Amino acid sequence: MGEETTAREWRVLGRPRGRPPRITRPDIADAALAVGFDNLTLATVADRLRVAHSALYRHVADREELVIVAINRAIGKADWPEPTGEWRSDLEAQAGALWALLEAHPGLIKEFLKLKRFPDEVMHRFGAAVQRLIGYGFTVEDAFLAVDTVFDLAIDVFGRGQQLDAPAGGSAGPARVRDGSADAWAEAVGPEVAPVMRRALSEPAAVWFNRKLGLVLDGIAAGLAP
Repeated sequence: MGEETTAREWRVLGRPRGRPPRITRPDIADAALAVGFDNLTLATVADRLRVAHSALYRHVADREELVIVAINRAIGKADWPEPTGEWRSDLEAQAGALWALLEAHPGLIKEFLKLKRFPDEVMHRFGAAVQRLIGYGFTVEDAFLAVDTVFDLAIDVFGRGQQLDAPAGGSAGPARVRDGSADAWAEAVGPEVAPVMRRALSEPAAVWFNRKLGLVLDGIAAGLAP
C-alpha cells in the first residue's frame, strides 16, 4: 500500500521533469542571424541547430515570427549610442547606428518592410529615442515627429537602394538604375543638373544619407526643437 501511495503521489505531485528543451528562442534567433535573412527559412535554421524542422514550432509559429525573433535579436545585440547630452548629436548617432545595423544584416530591410507588425525591439528603440528628445525639452508630439522622420529617412534611403538591386554600401543617389548606368540618368535630367546627378550616383550610400540627414536635422532645429 505504501509503495502504491508513493507512486500515486509522484504522478500527481512530483511529475518528472523530463529532458530539458534542446533549443530556446535565443538559440533560434542566433541561428537565424548566422544563416542570414537572405537564406532564412525554418528549414535552414533547423539545419543550423541540427534539430528536426518540427522542433522549431514549439518556439515560433511560422516564418514571420522567425523573422521577428531574428530582428529583435539583431537590434538587441547592436551597439546603440549612449546619450550625448544634446538632441542633434543624439539623433545623428542613432540614425548612424540604425544604418550600421541594416548594413550588418543583408536582407533585414527587405524582411522588415514585409512584416505586418513591428518587432518589440523596434518599438522599444523608437520609444527610447522619443523619450530622449522629451528629456531635452521637446513636446511629446514634436519628439515623436522628429524621431519618426529621422528613422524613416534611414529606412527609406537604405531600402530603396536594396529595392533597386544595388549594394547597400555602394553608390546611392536620388534614384539608382539596375544596370548601373549613371549616364542614362544624367542625360535625362538635362545638362545643367547632369554633373550633380553623376556625383550623387557615384557617392557611397552613407555619404548621401548623411547629407540628407543633415538637411532633416536643420529642419528639426528650425521648426521643432525647443
